[in-house]
Amino acid sequence: MFFGQAGQPPEPLSRHRIFHTTDLDEARDLVAKVYAPHELCYAGQPGSQLDTSMSHVALGEISLNRLRYGTRVNIDVECLGSFLLVMMPIAGSVQIRCGNQQIRSTPQLASVISPTLPMQETIEADCDQIMVRIERELLERTCAQHLGQELQQPLRFDLGMEMLANPGWKSLMSYLIAEADHGSSCLQIPLLRAQLEQLVATTLLLGHGHNYREALCQPVKAIVPSHVKRVEEYIFEHAAEPLTVAGLAAYAKVSASSLYAGFRDFRNSSPMAYLKHVRLQRVNQDLHNADQTSETVAQIALRWGFRHLGHFATDYKKMFGESPSDTLRK
Repeated sequence: MFFGQAGQPPEPLSRHRIFHTTDLDEARDLVAKVYAPHELCYAGQPGSQLDTSMSHVALGEISLNRLRYGTRVNIDVECLGSFLLVMMPIAGSVQIRCGNQQIRSTPQLASVISPTLPMQETIEADCDQIMVRIERELLERTCAQHLGQELQQPLRFDLGMEMLANPGWKSLMSYLIAEADHGSSCLQIPLLRAQLEQLVATTLLLGHGHNYREALCQPVKAIVPSHVKRVEEYIFEHAAEPLTVAGLAAYAKVSASSLYAGFRDFRNSSPMAYLKHVRLQRVNQDLHNADQTSETVAQIALRWGFRHLGHFATDYKKMFGESPSDTLRK
């Protein structure tokens, strides 16, 4: 898929190697620092030897990675949680189950691991993969912007991605890897990097199957009223404050009924539902960054205005596919 010099095997991202190890526990812990906690065990012949190496290039809300284990292994992940992973073998194969879908991934068939679904895989000894990590918030934000409304359920992608059927994705990955391997300074320019992040998210959303794909392909809706956008921006910046519909309407200089109508007609939601969505995202971020020894789920939930912890836990699990305590433990 990704080619080096003529007649030579592909060696993408080799200059960005962050570790090489033959120790199983060390490999698991180092990979978890880039991705998520997971179980790792041998799946080959007794006495088989691990030979793991990983490369990593951080590009804001996306990252380019290359990972091989050098022997047959099993991996079990409860769910990725805050990010999506596109895994593209450049050699060998992987047997993957994600949710209720299962494929054998090869250089012709990549895999797309949705953030909220459990994943198990058996990686063959000869497998070498390019992996693209994309932050869930970037994907959901981009999808919502294209739809013109907040998402009502988590993004869930088809597991298998036919590479020949996605030439735009393949070309974009080849470009980003080439720029990274050549040490291009343009990848470090904030404005360009932000545009590349959006391009990666949009290319995946429009080029690969998921539960919002049909809606994204519908004709563009009428332009969202400016007062709806202003209120969304205000909520995003002031989510920690005690906001009310009356106060938001006054800020936007419209009546409360007009504000409700704007959110209903153009967002299929309400101002308070959008506020809850933003606050749940902030709770998720705080739980990921929290110190378990000094902070609890209840403290973080209360910080963002959730007084009824039972309702909060239900809404959180519906949005992120796991309980708040599971996120904190990670």
